[in-house]
Amino acid sequence: MPDEDTRYLAHLCGLADNPNLPGHLLDKLVAMTSGELDAAQDLFGVPKWDIPEAADIPAIESTGEVMARRTDLSADTYHQLAADRRLWVRLHLARNPALPESLLWALADDRAVRPELAWNPSVPLRLLGEIAVTAKLPHILLPRVASATTSELRWLAASPDWQVRALAAVRRDLPKDVVDRLIEDPEIAVVQALVAAKNPRCSPTLLHELAQRAASACPHIAQHPNARVDTLIACLRVLPARRHAARHPNLPPDMITELLDDVDLLVAEAAAANPALPPKIMEAVLAESC
Repeated sequence: MPDEDTRYLAHLCGLADNPNLPGHLLDKLVAMTSGELDAAQDLFGVPKWDIPEAADIPAIESTGEVMARRTDLSADTYHQLAADRRLWVRLHLARNPALPESLLWALADDRAVRPELAWNPSVPLRLLGEIAVTAKLPHILLPRVASATTSELRWLAASPDWQVRALAAVRRDLPKDVVDRLIEDPEIAVVQALVAAKNPRCSPTLLHELAQRAASACPHIAQHPNARVDTLIACLRVLPARRHAARHPNLPPDMITELLDDVDLLVAEAAAANPALPPKIMEAVLAESC
């Protein structure tokens, strides 16, 4: 059975998520979770603990997290949460799509929070571009890029900064002119982003040339449907790409069969999962376990 303190904290978390919590109590709860309430009383005036002592209790932190992700709060409340001394509250807040644009720009001045804004669906595209240049973002489709219009995608692809061009490259449904432009990009990381997105306009020749130029691209190349046999063989020589190449259906059946005995069990497992593995070999593998 939970003790009364734990139950009380659970109640706070519930109140934080209650859309009908009166405004004056919401303000008090925000102050409480940010450590600004200088009283040893709970939300309703009942003595509890010193708030600084309770500030690091996980359930109290969960209360701040719940409020930071709510999309129905006032601009003033969001600004108050943005000033919270605890980093994790500001990190959750940074992804909230209901934040005013001015607050998004203000949060960008917080170096610890700035990269988190990249995952906010409402982040201004110009701010996202600035974040991409100053923070190392993964080659994945970010929410704001996923909703970008054709003209916005062209704006990203025409950026003088390769990090911004790479943002557009991960969209699979890019206009033909944008893909053609990015395929010829002088920065290899942009082309790698196209490959990582399995863009169908990446030709077998392009993939092979890229594999020769950059071994770091091989894990993505080995997963691209257009990778040809000699490219996959080259990828097999790159340790991080081996298990992806072993699973690729364009690999010759005899080579897939050989990979069943690979010393790396992840590679052997990938070979067994390859749809091009001959049925008679599948049968033989099953017979071994009988």
